[in-house]
Amino acid sequence: MKEIKTKTATMEDYRYCYNLSKRNMLHYLEKHWGGWKRGAFRKSFDPKKTKIILKNNRRIGFYIILKKPNCHYISTIQISKQMRGKGVGTYMLNTIENKIRKQSKIKLIELRVFKDNPAKNLYKKLGYIKKEEDESSILMKKRIK
Repeated sequence: MKEIKTKTATMEDYRYCYNLSKRNMLHYLEKHWGGWKRGAFRKSFDPKKTKIILKNNRRIGFYIILKKPNCHYISTIQISKQMRGKGVGTYMLNTIENKIRKQSKIKLIELRVFKDNPAKNLYKKLGYIKKEEDESSILMKKRIK
């Protein structure tokens, strides 16, 4: 998938990220957390930590990885609906893992996914295992070699 690249977000990408997140996550947030909290996304949006996923120079998604003391935490990975099921998620997770493998001594990745989000099947397929769960979500981890 050499036509896929990433770039660091700018504030001009805010509206795109906001709209994509809302489209992808509104159902889960309403079901599990009581709805979309308007100001929460703006407050947490940090373009320096946000990577825009591009295919042929068009935005098709974004992700955020936070470096914690003992792991890299995938805070979010959002792929546009028309690009899901085409290998983009797998490609991006493999790319993220390879980058961490080369650039960091910390070899643990964690992420949280809603229990009813089909993305959890992709994470399982790629070797992420359940670390803990609550009533609505699963914390998954993967140790990379």
